[in-house]
Amino acid sequence: MSTPRRSPPLARAALITLVSAAAVAGCAPKGQGDGADTQLHSGDLGEPQSPFGRLVFEELYYAGAKPLEAGGDHYYADQFFELENKSDEPVALAGLCLGDAAGLAGAINPGNTPSGLATEDPDHVYLGNVWCLPPEAQGEVLRPGDTLVLAHDGTNHAPYSALDLSDADFEAYNQRDDGADLDYPTVPNLTRFHFTGGYDWLVTVFGPSMVLFVTADLEALEKVRVDGLGAVKVPIGEVVDGVDTLMDAESGEYKRLPLGVDGGFAYVSGTYTGESLSRVRGADGRLQDTNDSAADFELRAAPAPREAR
Repeated sequence: MSTPRRSPPLARAALITLVSAAAVAGCAPKGQGDGADTQLHSGDLGEPQSPFGRLVFEELYYAGAKPLEAGGDHYYADQFFELENKSDEPVALAGLCLGDAAGLAGAINPGNTPSGLATEDPDHVYLGNVWCLPPEAQGEVLRPGDTLVLAHDGTNHAPYSALDLSDADFEAYNQRDDGADLDYPTVPNLTRFHFTGGYDWLVTVFGPSMVLFVTADLEALEKVRVDGLGAVKVPIGEVVDGVDTLMDAESGEYKRLPLGVDGGFAYVSGTYTGESLSRVRGADGRLQDTNDSAADFELRAAPAPREAR
């Protein structure tokens, strides 16, 4: 397998650790409508509501870009996850975190075995990496129908990918002493809470199983070991939405999320295919959420962040 290729160094900006509150406000969540600031003002839309039952994954893009040529380098820095407020009410974003489930997505290599956590402990999800909205964004809300784009790297990924994520709402900047992961100053940073290692947050291109959750006390969550790596144990009562994605249709035994979070699982056709998973919309344009990703998501030949569907 060829070495994963990152964005050209000249396209990257100077390292920064934090973004100011003004920068966050300037890059507030953008919707599918007029793109105006989504922060609530007095009397605008009413009281912000809990994200439970309202905020869902709208699109997941993790497979990696198609190589520019046969046998070319593999590129994955264009990964992103898009969330949408599917309700008719504004949603509070305080305490919102995102994580990818611990364990394998399938029999990737000979001798691989499932973690079994989905059935052994149906009351929790186990997350290998956890990122949260930064303190500057804790008071923000998401208007009805608006979306949040959470990017691996908030930049234009040309020529290695057709995606331009320079207008993403947040990116996962993994600050390190060696500067291996560089920062894009136009996109506010998520706050890293738990990280299993490496120079950047790469979710597995085989299928990461993603979870949104809200908790009142991050530090109180139990830290455990899964397959030799650290993981955060989150009660399913704190899960806002979860999508189990696996390697293929034959990988059901590797399911990582309990049935109480996702009754099924979804998958793309392979790694580095440039495909994404998009949530199905009904005839009324509303997102479908039956708690079964096999029914709720469809394969897209190419990702389309912020596209009105």
